[in-house]
Amino acid sequence: MKVLIINGSPRVQGNTTVAVKEMEKVFEENGVEVETVQIGNKDIRGCIACGTCSTKGKCVFDDVVTTGKSYADFANKLEDSGAHVLGGMFLGKTYYRYNRQ
Repeated sequence: MKVLIINGSPRVQGNTTVAVKEMEKVFEENGVEVETVQIGNKDIRGCIACGTCSTKGKCVFDDVVTTGKSYADFANKLEDSGAHVLGGMFLGKTYYRYNRQ
């Protein structure tokens, strides 16, 4: 099995990376192939609901998650892996604050 870890944090050496490194270690210790992709510091556009994808079959933006060579490489990695882990992307903060009262 191969696991693709997608690090969506813009901080390359931040808390999400610490968590990702720990996951990589555990997976590798158990004989699972791991690849990590850092996309949090890439220029990725959000959907603007223009409908171009439904009429032309591709997004108006060219980034790592929509079109072009970067997308093709990313899509192949997604397809080739049996499991995916998302970190720091859409999941909120990777740290918690504890307030004593």
